[in-house]
Amino acid sequence: MKRSIVFFIILLLVIVGFIGAFGLYEVKFFTSRADISQATFSIDNSYIFSTPSQARANGQEKIRLTVFILNNQGLGVLGKKIFIGTDPSLNIETIQGLTDNYGKAYFDISAVRAGEYFLEIKADDTALKTRAHLVFN
Repeated sequence: MKRSIVFFIILLLVIVGFIGAFGLYEVKFFTSRADISQATFSIDNSYIFSTPSQARANGQEKIRLTVFILNNQGLGVLGKKIFIGTDPSLNIETIQGLTDNYGKAYFDISAVRAGEYFLEIKADDTALKTRAHLVFN
């Protein structure tokens, strides 16, 4: 009888331990990517890319411009407002203008006039070193 009581007490302690550990994990006691919302970001580590590489200048075909704002450790920076340089020939549609947990913001861009466009990209009024290169035929 005493053995079964000791066994149930140990089993109960193990279950309570697991529940406690899971609870601490859920309230972010054990951190992994908790630093993503840092206020600072790295201009050298942030990048942009566009897909497809070119589109027709008919006002309907779009190029998706994706901007990644990262810190010095390569982690995304949350909540940065992205500004895209303007051109009267371009229609810039903001899909997600604030960076998410991965530091990503993206835009769809179409043109009414054929040409090669270089747009300045800013994150919270800080210009990135590279410019967006878009080609419309």
